[in-house]
Amino acid sequence: MTDLSVVIVNWNTRQMVLDCIGSIYQTAGESRVQVILVDNASEDGSVEAVRQRFPSVVIVENRENLGFARGNNVGIALAEGRYVCLVNSDVVILDDCLQILTTYMDAHPDVGIIGPKLLWKDRTVQWSCRKFPSLWNTFCPAVGLTQLFGGVSFLSGEHMGYFRHDSIRAVDVLVGAFLMVRREALEQVGSMDESFFMYSEEVDWCRRFRDAGWKIFFHPEARVIHYGGGSSSKAPTRFYREYCLSTLRYWQKHHAGPAAFGFRVLFLLRHALRWPLRGLLYGGTFFPAWRAKRGLYKEKLNSLTIGIQSVFSRIKKPGAGGEYESANPRSCS
Repeated sequence: MTDLSVVIVNWNTRQMVLDCIGSIYQTAGESRVQVILVDNASEDGSVEAVRQRFPSVVIVENRENLGFARGNNVGIALAEGRYVCLVNSDVVILDDCLQILTTYMDAHPDVGIIGPKLLWKDRTVQWSCRKFPSLWNTFCPAVGLTQLFGGVSFLSGEHMGYFRHDSIRAVDVLVGAFLMVRREALEQVGSMDESFFMYSEEVDWCRRFRDAGWKIFFHPEARVIHYGGGSSSKAPTRFYREYCLSTLRYWQKHHAGPAAFGFRVLFLLRHALRWPLRGLLYGGTFFPAWRAKRGLYKEKLNSLTIGIQSVFSRIKKPGAGGEYESANPRSCS
């Protein structure tokens, strides 16, 4: 039986996905690994390059960009491994990461999801562990408390800036750049909720695993490099809108009416408080230093505007989970 099925969803990240797949094969050791590439209608030659360099990779070509959750569900439907690993295309596996995680999962049958330490390109640590969202840990960053006291657990918001990411521990949520999932747990909980196009799908998934009695663990000895922004950097405004809508959708799905309304108020507050300063910086062309960064200030201002507008948007009703057969692949090889 295949030990590990690795699912990679790709959208126009040709070189990154080649590096990602190469690192999987280089670090797999004796593990029997199946690599599945789900391509969301890339236009940069990603599929052709992968097919030529890694002929054993299972490739699904979608006619359109299905998003992250739905794309992963397509790959999960083809997975044969005891464990299914969802890996972003902008990730490079280091050393014996895969072996460390599978060994830990083998020894701890109550763990449904496990994730490694994420490193930036310069090998500094990314804070990849999160708390489940609440009104309090939304309020703290909205008014700046998290920015001032991020190292204090009570004021840190969702992000666990007080945790040095140097010990094995149970967490609420892991960043979705790399998730290893036990097949038995996946069959019980179900696939990702496809009403999340991108963002918040891993928060929703982790909550569903937790509610079903499975534990979620972080393991610092397993390490990967996560470059970040592989796809979203190509269309930052569009992807920020998806982030806002997905965050609102999560609250609509998991919290009662008053709590969801309270979150909308806090989300509006967070963006509205920052809009005047960004507007001032963008409009301050009489200062040379500000004028040099006008493009960046405009992008930030656009994001804040999108955040404010999203609060008043009608959110698509979330589902209970996606269906594996949702995609209409053009070809598999």
